[in-house]
Amino acid sequence: MGKFILAAALAACAAIEIATAEAAVLVVSKSIQAAVNEANPGDTIFVPPGTYRETVRVLKDNITIFGPEGAIIDASGFANGIHVGADIFGQGTNGIPVCPATAAKNFTLIGLTIQNAVSNGIFLSGVDTYTLAHGKYFDNGDYGTYPSCSNNGQIIFNFAKGGGDTCIYVGNDVEASIIGNTATDCTVGVQVVNSDNVIIRGNVVTGNSTGILAIVDPFNPRTETSDVLIAANRIEANNRPNTSTEGDLERIPSGAGILIVGSDNVRIRTNEVTQNNALGVAILQSPLASQDPLSPTQIRIATRFGGTSSSIMAPTRHRDCRVPTCFTTAAAAATASPTINLAHQSRRKSRRSSRATDR
Repeated sequence: MGKFILAAALAACAAIEIATAEAAVLVVSKSIQAAVNEANPGDTIFVPPGTYRETVRVLKDNITIFGPEGAIIDASGFANGIHVGADIFGQGTNGIPVCPATAAKNFTLIGLTIQNAVSNGIFLSGVDTYTLAHGKYFDNGDYGTYPSCSNNGQIIFNFAKGGGDTCIYVGNDVEASIIGNTATDCTVGVQVVNSDNVIIRGNVVTGNSTGILAIVDPFNPRTETSDVLIAANRIEANNRPNTSTEGDLERIPSGAGILIVGSDNVRIRTNEVTQNNALGVAILQSPLASQDPLSPTQIRIATRFGGTSSSIMAPTRHRDCRVPTCFTTAAAAATASPTINLAHQSRRKSRRSSRATDR
């Protein structure tokens, strides 16, 4: 009952902020999708406890959905538990993917449990301003949370467990905060791809194959990953065997704490990176660097390590790699392991086609 009251109180505060004189609170009685269809921009949808076997599509502005963790979307057989906004990338005139136009604004999801989707617990595309808070995501096929080509996002205080790819993912976004979440039992715990101004703070990332990954992928609408802060996270024991047989995932290394691949202006501060059997932090040149218009220019690290076999790995290509803190347990290497380089080269080339067919 305590968690239910907390979720309701948080949602009420959010509803007050966005409410207008015509706004309403709709209580789900048949299906969540039916309530969304009935809602007007500015309305709040309350989902009572129960299991809802459906997928939900939102194409309206200023919609808030909230409920306790006992309100469960079981998306078995559906690509997404919730899909907000547009579809995945379009194709530009030169064949390069392009982000869709803004399709929804000011979406908020507070609470709920989303499980068993074929691809994503929640997928957002072309969404301007979103909040995903206090939710639980279990055993979704690829991703727990997946905002793509969306801006001004907050992914806060969620619990994501189980997924063939990434627990908490941000791709082709601008301004995203990933704060206070737990990510466990995925191939990658938290992943940032071709996104700018991202904060990853105060998360618990444990039991994955790789903990946190920030990477540049040239086969995306945006051309860089930059201005990323990774701070005050606990990144522990990410040693889950990678049993994937998919070409884009099977070579992701097990036992890695933080991987920075081809990204710019990354700050790594006051994290606890422990008991990752292969490495603590690896800073790597992109294996597709010839297609990357900006090579990494600045990485700063101030993080405590313990119990890792190789705590810092950095290639010589980075023009400004600063390590202002002494690491008593750290070992340095001049180049990244060939296994990791091959992993990302294979993964990036095959990933686009697999995502397109998921929708």
